[in-house]
Amino acid sequence: MSKKKVQAHQEEEAGEAWLLPYSDLMTLLLAVFIVLFAVSKIDSEKAQKIAEQFSGVMMNENYGGSSSGGISVGSGSGGGNGSGGQSGGPLSVENRSELESFMGEYEFEKMEKLKEDLDESLHEQGMDQSVSTVIDMRGLVIRLNNAILFDSGSAEIKPQSEDTLLHVAGLLNTVDNYIRIEGHTDNVPIRRSTYPSNWELSTARAVSVVKLLIDKCNFSPDKLIAVGYGEFKPIADNDTDKGRAQNRRIDVIVLSTKYDKLEEQLVK
Repeated sequence: MSKKKVQAHQEEEAGEAWLLPYSDLMTLLLAVFIVLFAVSKIDSEKAQKIAEQFSGVMMNENYGGSSSGGISVGSGSGGGNGSGGQSGGPLSVENRSELESFMGEYEFEKMEKLKEDLDESLHEQGMDQSVSTVIDMRGLVIRLNNAILFDSGSAEIKPQSEDTLLHVAGLLNTVDNYIRIEGHTDNVPIRRSTYPSNWELSTARAVSVVKLLIDKCNFSPDKLIAVGYGEFKPIADNDTDKGRAQNRRIDVIVLSTKYDKLEEQLVK
């Protein structure tokens, strides 16, 4: 019986000696997996956020919308409202960081320099109450109020307003990026117009601006895009007169390099 007791005691010691380093190893592995999971979760969340923002813009969702939309850096010139940021306000650190991450530091700084030059020139010409600028995920957006360009229900550019467009165009004609012209309206149905809906009116207005840039500013036609969104991409509340006035606009967008590449793929 004494031999059996000694043998049982030796087997128990051998079992404990095996379990202790095994449990330590499992604990260390668990700690490593927790750390790896935490790091990968942070990175994936950042990547998912950027991917969602890029996807949303690429599908034309909430372009400049007041409810959500892409990250943007506000205008230094007056008249900018909506999700484009507060007029004259400081750059948001988070927005700037996200934009630099999305565009790349060099691309963002190039857009920022172009924006600063435009803001200064618009201010000197006294046009900063009717034209504003904003940087968002698409690039540099130059926003013009329809009231200064067109009569109600018309897509013909007012002769006295051509100088405003020509001045803006003169600052952009050295840019090699694609330039997208977007026409926008409020949600009031068209009456007494040759255009049956806001879709046709907004598109015709965008085309009128494109034709002016080609005919009088020598822009390359293959670098210009005309798009009409009607009332479906508002930047303000269409339930108020002030909001509707802001929604009636032409957006001239100097597209970032990522969108340049997209346009090049579409035309191949």
